[in-house]
Amino acid sequence: MSQLFLLLAFLLMSFDTPANQSVVENDIDAMHFCFSRWWPYNYSEHGVAKGMQVDILKMAMQDSGVSLSFTELPFKRCKDYVRLGKYDFVLDIDETDELDMVRYSISSWQLSFAVEVNSGIKNIHDIEALKDFRVILAQEYDYPDSLLSKLKNLNAVIARVSYYESSDEDAKALFAILKSSHVEAILVDRFWAKQVVRKHQLPVLVFEEPVHVEPQFIGYVAKHTKAKAEYLEKKLKALSVDNIDKIRKQYR
Repeated sequence: MSQLFLLLAFLLMSFDTPANQSVVENDIDAMHFCFSRWWPYNYSEHGVAKGMQVDILKMAMQDSGVSLSFTELPFKRCKDYVRLGKYDFVLDIDETDELDMVRYSISSWQLSFAVEVNSGIKNIHDIEALKDFRVILAQEYDYPDSLLSKLKNLNAVIARVSYYESSDEDAKALFAILKSSHVEAILVDRFWAKQVVRKHQLPVLVFEEPVHVEPQFIGYVAKHTKAKAEYLEKKLKALSVDNIDKIRKQYR
């Protein structure tokens, strides 16, 4: 009887060893991400997800045995699906989105003003001198209070439109607002906007100096995805700076 008791005690103790903790990690066989199109971080070409962030995630998980899937969706729908557990992760969120976050930032929201080239507005000082300053913001996003305070100090009159783009034509239509509507500027991500303007040779000036910079994170809901999120964060933090820099340089 005593021998049986010792055997049972040994088996129970073995369940708490580090070796069995790794088995839990290895039980994760897939991670499902959704994202909204945002060059250079994540976008689709011919149905294939690409971009700096996609490449870094693939590199982080390449030896894990975990398969990754990426689906492009409108931003709000993506967040809603993550809350419902239909996807594990949403890319590019911050504190304003009210989700749990993987504490490792790959992307950064660098918000700058874009103006029409012939508007006479060249920099933030020109905007400060305007009697009327009308600016477009995205209706899909919640902006940080610190940014909204900066706009208030500029006496900005804010209008909201959809920034959702599923094609280059959608992106071009957004910048056409500068010519077709009575607004002085659009608030846009600097890297994305400069790429669109350069690619399509649009008569638009994107300010070099950002109005606001907000690190972006990978969002999830702990009750659905806590184990996956912890494993993903561990793998991301194990990446070398050199390998990450190599990927970043491909998109600069």
